[in-house]
Amino acid sequence: MARVEMLTVGKELLIGRTMNSNAHWVGKRLAKTGSMLKEITTVDDDLKEIGEALKGILARSPEFLVVVGGLGPTPDDMTLRGVAGALGKRLKKNGEALAMIREHYAAAGLADIELTPARLKMATLPSGARPLKNDDGTAPGVRLAAGKTVVFCLPGVPAEMRSIYRKSVEPEVRGRLGRMHRRYVTMKLEGVPESTLAPVLARELRKHPAAYIKSHPRGVKGGVSKMELDIAVVDADRTVADREGDAVAEEMRSKVIELGGKVGPTRCSTT
Repeated sequence: MARVEMLTVGKELLIGRTMNSNAHWVGKRLAKTGSMLKEITTVDDDLKEIGEALKGILARSPEFLVVVGGLGPTPDDMTLRGVAGALGKRLKKNGEALAMIREHYAAAGLADIELTPARLKMATLPSGARPLKNDDGTAPGVRLAAGKTVVFCLPGVPAEMRSIYRKSVEPEVRGRLGRMHRRYVTMKLEGVPESTLAPVLARELRKHPAAYIKSHPRGVKGGVSKMELDIAVVDADRTVADREGDAVAEEMRSKVIELGGKVGPTRCSTT
């Protein structure tokens, strides 16, 4: 499984002004393709913090690093400066990125808009970087190599980030992973406290080390414990993923009933 990490940049994420929905979305998207985010780092709009965080992540040699936020025209948008500094690269105007920006303004009916320094900043990329087309906004995304790691820098606006991710990031991640299938089962349980179920989960995890099995308590209502249980199995062979996922689910169902609990609605899917 490819190691994928994420660096999100923005004071608004740290002070509670904005929820980090981009990390949530990328994590969910990766899980559906059979991978997962190994680590998420969030830093302020600060050159030193961006650079130090980038170096720390690259020291772990992930196959992919997705950096989100700080590509716009305002003074606090300094992600590419931080990335360039950490990698020892120069920032320079990129003709392809500039063409993308001009095309965006023209499509918006602003073909004659002045390309001020703030606007040209969005076309100023680290040397060796390749711009990624942004169909939903002005600032292009960026792809560059840092040793064995492919670094993608994407805008923080969710619609823009998701658009570039789907079109430019995900195909490359999928290409590295190969085709993977995920069997996902969610079970609603009643009458078994999480602490009672814990030894059962431990045994199942030992028996099925490749499976993801996670309990989510939903409180006690009318003296009855409520819980959701997630089960996921990933494999290149869809038949194997389905068989293993369903086997774990059936074993858990039997154990819950043995413990005097009830199993309510169960949702199953394979992607």
